[in-house]
Amino acid sequence: MTGNGFDRQIALRHLGWAGGLGSFLGSSAIVALSATITMWQNGLGLGTFEVGALSAVLNFAIAAGSLSVGALSSKFGLTRVFDWSNLVVALGFLACALAPGFPVLLAGVVLAGLGTGVDLPVSLSTLTRDANDSKAGSRLVSITQIGWQMGMLVSVVLAFVVSPLHGAAGGRVVFLVLAAVAMALWLWRIRSGEFREIHKLGERSSSADGGSAESSESGVRAMFTGNGGRHYLRLFVLLMAFYVFWNLLANTWAQFQTYMLVNANASQTLATGLGIILYVVMLGSNMLVSATVNTSWRNLLFIVGGVLSLAAMVMMAVGGGTLVVTVVATGIMYLGMPLAGEAICKVWTQESFPGPNRAAVQGVVLGLSRVICASFAFVAPALVLPGTIGPTLWCFVGVVAISFAAGLAFMKARGQMLASNVGK
Repeated sequence: MTGNGFDRQIALRHLGWAGGLGSFLGSSAIVALSATITMWQNGLGLGTFEVGALSAVLNFAIAAGSLSVGALSSKFGLTRVFDWSNLVVALGFLACALAPGFPVLLAGVVLAGLGTGVDLPVSLSTLTRDANDSKAGSRLVSITQIGWQMGMLVSVVLAFVVSPLHGAAGGRVVFLVLAAVAMALWLWRIRSGEFREIHKLGERSSSADGGSAESSESGVRAMFTGNGGRHYLRLFVLLMAFYVFWNLLANTWAQFQTYMLVNANASQTLATGLGIILYVVMLGSNMLVSATVNTSWRNLLFIVGGVLSLAAMVMMAVGGGTLVVTVVATGIMYLGMPLAGEAICKVWTQESFPGPNRAAVQGVVLGLSRVICASFAFVAPALVLPGTIGPTLWCFVGVVAISFAAGLAFMKARGQMLASNVGK
């Protein structure tokens, strides 16, 4: 603690919560729209094309936000982008809540997607920079994944609570709550004195180490031409393969889980209730990742998670999409996916690449993955119907296998890079 009452460890803890709350809003944007889409459809008289466009545009907006992170952090500085991104998110949610028709709703979705797309990679890099310690940084980054999972859970619960409301009223309530949270987070980040202090310390430390997100070139390509460029390129390709295929499965289930359960003869209420239970399972698994991220259990849990996810998909494919098998297998998958999924991908990114490039790398990985997932979302509904879900599930067995194999290859490649002391 300094003489002015500033305690760095407490400030870092609060900063981790602020980063986690940003992740909370990121997942809420996706799941809240998915969970309230029928409310908007009924209340605003949306057609099938407009319903599909909302989900696709949200994913493309998130991707655009993520891909712009390198340029934004270079022009305005990592700290300033971290401070102001959630104002855009709040305005987007507010526009959705007040939307009189499809055009304003679509505009709100675009703003919310752009803001959350920017915030996630910027938050991760800000947390790692300000922690100035690999273990503390990894712990803070893993906490953001708990925030992401909480956003999914809270959004589904909110949608469930407001479901009796008439027309679009339920959707308006959900997005008004999210707008209030985003506005509060924006005010917290820009007004917090302890955040200003911890950011200053992080910026000084980054500059002393030979680079900063604010002053150095943040483009991913610049990293591949410097010291250890070949090793970084290999890590980047493996990380992209791991996350793109993992997110293809995760995003499809997040957007169409209720749809699949209903098509497997579950009622809407049962499907929503099962979704809440399954998200609780995933939250517990994410908390285990956060607790073990800096221990020797991390790699073993990754392997366990990959095996569980693969076994669950095989079980689902063999079961052919029946309700009982789908629910049980999804529960197993939700135990395994967080252990070998997005949280460890975020940690790997922050631990494996040079500080000035981390925000850009994270943005490209997240952004390109979102583009692919958004494109797949156009055809996914037709692929999970009772008549087509069997072959689709076997294809997803391959998706999980590729993701798992790429993750194992990344761990091996990273170990070799560390052994050769690349970039030191």
